[in-house]
Amino acid sequence: MSRRASSSFSALVFALALAAACTPANAPTAGSLDPSAPVIVPNKVAGDGEVRFTVRPRYTAGSAVAIELDIRAGTLQIIGPLSGAIFYSAAPGPEQVARRLDAAQLPGADVQPGKSAHATITWDGKYETGEFVGAGTYSLALDFIVGGDVKRLGTVVQIAPR
Repeated sequence: MSRRASSSFSALVFALALAAACTPANAPTAGSLDPSAPVIVPNKVAGDGEVRFTVRPRYTAGSAVAIELDIRAGTLQIIGPLSGAIFYSAAPGPEQVARRLDAAQLPGADVQPGKSAHATITWDGKYETGEFVGAGTYSLALDFIVGGDVKRLGTVVQIAPR
């Protein structure tokens, strides 16, 4: 190796060692995620609009479930949620309704083109019968009207044991 190449190589090694030494020991690594951070589930709709569900990674059995909605209308009006349901899988059969949600339980919004709105959906965590659901994976499906067409949007809700 020539003296010039050796000098450049030494400078590179020194720079890398200095960079490593200056990096804080508690610096987050790329790709690490906070397991309790809210999860944002974007749903694109016609007219360049979007309905975002913000859910926690898991909710505790025996308690209410709050899900935030951020509704942004593009070129088409978005109305809703108007109705919806919570579903669960009863293996090996098809999904079944745990709880129906109607307009009285949902804070509907009327979002005009180019505007935004925020709403909170609260499910009491119970079946139609009034008993709390158990630990498991549930699906939330909500119905909206987007520019005159009905659109069902949803997300997954994870219920953890107490």
